[in-house]
Amino acid sequence: MTLLVPIVIVPAAAGLLGLAARSRRVMAAANLIAFGVTLALGVELLWEVLARQVVTECHEFFRADALSAWMVLLISIVSLSCSLYAGRYFRRDLSDGLVSPSRVKEFFVLTPLFASGMFLVVLANNLGVMWFALEATALSSVLLVALYNRNTSLEAAWKYVILGSLGLALALFGTIFTYAAAIEKHSTILPSFNWSHLMSVARQLDHRMIKLAFVFVLVGYGTKAGLAPMHTWLPDAHSEAPTPTSAMLSGVSLKVALYALLRFHILTTQCLDSSFSRTLLLVFGLGSMCLAVPFILVQTNLKRLLAYSSLEHVGLICAGIGMNSPITIFGALLHMGYHALTKPVLFFAAGNIHQHCHTLQMRLIGPGIASMLPLTMVCMGLAAAAAIGLPPFGLFFSEMTVLNGGFASGQGAVSALVLAALLAAFCGILYQLTRILLGAPKIARNNQTARFDGVPAMGLMLGLLLLFSVWLPTTLSKVMHQAANIIGGAK
Repeated sequence: MTLLVPIVIVPAAAGLLGLAARSRRVMAAANLIAFGVTLALGVELLWEVLARQVVTECHEFFRADALSAWMVLLISIVSLSCSLYAGRYFRRDLSDGLVSPSRVKEFFVLTPLFASGMFLVVLANNLGVMWFALEATALSSVLLVALYNRNTSLEAAWKYVILGSLGLALALFGTIFTYAAAIEKHSTILPSFNWSHLMSVARQLDHRMIKLAFVFVLVGYGTKAGLAPMHTWLPDAHSEAPTPTSAMLSGVSLKVALYALLRFHILTTQCLDSSFSRTLLLVFGLGSMCLAVPFILVQTNLKRLLAYSSLEHVGLICAGIGMNSPITIFGALLHMGYHALTKPVLFFAAGNIHQHCHTLQMRLIGPGIASMLPLTMVCMGLAAAAAIGLPPFGLFFSEMTVLNGGFASGQGAVSALVLAALLAAFCGILYQLTRILLGAPKIARNNQTARFDGVPAMGLMLGLLLLFSVWLPTTLSKVMHQAANIIGGAK
């Protein structure tokens, strides 16, 4: 059965259909159907990977292991929820005159292409194709960031394209250096650039070239993943993009870039058999967590606050992988999944608030919004409790898993620093959200039709978050353990 090709092709087909369609409803339905199909295929892929370990197609051009299957599932779920939210979101923007029908069409064309690029990143076996796919996601997402054509959104898109292009250029250098490391001296035969082939000959690669390659890749893909100090595009892009795009950027796009970085980390570790790449991931992960905290404390814009929260969570994922304990790596992958379910809900709620109050300044929103958007605020409160790591939500469990693994593996100082950053971020986000709940009441736009807008999408993600917080299916647990073994280098 062919699985990998349709996962890439179906969203792209929905985007191309959007070019020909004239009805916004047809375009929205095409997006929903496409992501529903990819979600079904992603679930089937999980079972195939459990049964066969590795799934390949098209002469190993496409390759999926447990790590790939996990990423496909996350991209599918987040993309589906964003498409479910986007229909009514743009209906309100159209009625308010904030966006033109041609811009809405642009969204429904670019979004599935954006998702298709992310699917290709995680399913491509060739490292060059993986770089190309990440470049494609950057090009499509930067147009989405600039969708509203405001001065601030154009500035954010410009910063995104400049820093993102610079990062991807550095990643390209790292990719080329990796290929150079595989070329044997006095050989006229060019080696395969498939990741699976490079892993099989990893011990024979040039060690100095691989070290240089990983440094370039870390800075390059780390920029796209939003790691500090290369993160400066992230708060601007996330705050200016349409809300569904912000949710996709934070929920999965950052993690897709991190996935690409992890592929090089696995190869580097296999080649050098040392802690070189792990140490760098740990340093950048801890740096991102620590840098996020002061910026969280001083934010006045709700979506920028959520963006800096994403910086902290991505840093925790890198730190967990850098600790290189089986438990911490499993906790990092688990955190990746729970964060992908949580952050879109917060962005959807922020989108509803923005359309209702015409502002994202937390001091101007006030508690009056709770009476106007009661369901939105309930969903936001639950998602915020999850994001700051309160039980019984899964993010609490994943954070405790990383900390427990760190202390158990004798990395007490690193674990203590992670704990301190988590506690500081907890206090910062809690303090900031009280500005919405306890600030001076303001008059919000009285639009009764907005009461239930976005609730199905938020309910879907919260329902999955609550379900998997109290019950982690054996299938998902096995896939994440397999993925953790791939990252950790277990045979």
